[in-house]
Amino acid sequence: MQITATEIWEGNNMNHAAKVIILAGAFVSFILGAGTATGQEIMQFFVPFGFWGIGAIIVAAVIHMWFGAYTMDVGSRLQADNAKDVFVYFCGKYLGLFFYWFAQLFMLVVFIVMISGAGATISEHFGIGDTLGRTIMAVAVLITALARLNTILKILGVAGPIIVLFAVIVGAGNFNYEDIIQANKIVPELQLLQGTSSWWQSGFVYSSFVLLVAVPFLANLGKNETNRRTVILGGTVGGLIMLLGVFAIYIGILSNIEEVHTKGIPTLFLANQISPAIALCFSIILLMAIYTTAVGMLWTVSIQFSRGNTNLYKIIIIILTVVGFFGGAFPFAKIIDLVYPIVGYIGLLLMVCMLYRQFFNKGTLRNEGNTK
Repeated sequence: MQITATEIWEGNNMNHAAKVIILAGAFVSFILGAGTATGQEIMQFFVPFGFWGIGAIIVAAVIHMWFGAYTMDVGSRLQADNAKDVFVYFCGKYLGLFFYWFAQLFMLVVFIVMISGAGATISEHFGIGDTLGRTIMAVAVLITALARLNTILKILGVAGPIIVLFAVIVGAGNFNYEDIIQANKIVPELQLLQGTSSWWQSGFVYSSFVLLVAVPFLANLGKNETNRRTVILGGTVGGLIMLLGVFAIYIGILSNIEEVHTKGIPTLFLANQISPAIALCFSIILLMAIYTTAVGMLWTVSIQFSRGNTNLYKIIIIILTVVGFFGGAFPFAKIIDLVYPIVGYIGLLLMVCMLYRQFFNKGTLRNEGNTK
């Protein structure tokens, strides 16, 4: 059978589109974890500023799209053996090494936050105890992380769009224009915890702490794809989808701010406002969001230190899972409140280094010409 040029072109485009979706979905799944999907990060970084929170979300969206595309593109062209080379490329030898080790530590902290968030979610919605919830999540993450990279990417790529879809349903389902107008007036009186003192700073800080943990993961994603257009679109689309989910949750919380501002897991409350059935579905989706981020964090840290040694990789996976289980006993919301803003400010320096590298001193990278 003869194959025409048109059929080949359409087949390549279909393959390209599928890869973009998988990369974007993996990006979203990796960063849309317990802090965001539960609404805790959104409560601290966007809601305290009322309507100005929209401006912060726009700032964060632009930055997410930029660093998603740029980091995956660098990963594709640099073909680094580990994330250390990526950080050194962005920031130079000494500062790059600092960010490399700091990122590994923070990813471990985020992994602990995910396990803690799983315990809190299962305890709050199903009432079966925090310890059992952490156990279930730790075992699920351990089994997945022991699988091959392709398996992890498929899980993350499929889960990402599903998580965002349910976030939009829960957030938009609670939207009420009059309540939002009223919320904008009463938010200052509620004395909510907030990560920064101004809305525009919140957009930057929210993105910068995500950036710090996303760089190693995104670089590894890019390394496995040689087509620059694919990785650039994957990163851009992923960043945009992520913040659409954030915006939906933001308007849902703002519409119910008087009731929801005291809740440990705001989005579960919003889901229950629609219907108990939606709340049940969303609790499962929330656990999926926690699970996918935990898998991504655990895999990224372990792959860095195993250096291709399969047996060492398995040992590291098991040890870190045990650490995450016991560390997850710390209160979920308090970990986010104490750690994330500090890391966000540190991450701003990494952002400056990346901007300088991209626009003023690009250095030398491989695969410069493959943009098809």
